Amino acid sequence: MEWNRLQRFAGIHDLYQRLCQLRRNWENNTRGLRGQHINAHVVDNLNKVIAYHRWDQGGPGDDVIIILNFSNRSWDSYRVGLPHLGTWWCRFSSDWSGYSSDFSNFGGHAVSAEYSPKDGMAYSAGFGVAPYSAVIYLETP
Repeated sequence: MEWNRLQRFAGIHDLYQRLCQLRRNWENNTRGLRGQHINAHVVDNLNKVIAYHRWDQGGPGDDVIIILNFSNRSWDSYRVGLPHLGTWWCRFSSDWSGYSSDFSNFGGHAVSAEYSPKDGMAYSAGFGVAPYSAVIYLETP
């Protein structure tokens, strides 16, 4: 019985393991998650979305954007301010179907920052975000 339960929730275990790896900077590209700096630049009470920027020293491989959707609505392009131009890569999506067949695999695609000021930052991009999910993005060199 216990083994079946472990197999059934193996994907959720993998989800938490991935979050721990990102937080500990195992792949040396999420140093910002260990940094002391945080800017909660989106607190959208109406749409139930929060986005924040974490960094240690700043720059590619260090700046991290986390977007949390607490609503039952999906977003094809929720615009969030970014600290730099460039391509921002999704390193985590809690809606990835690899974690559970119940998940839709919505969003989590790379985005390109545009010079379009938003949320007190000079750049922004539109992010696909699933209902009740979290995504973690970073710009890599």
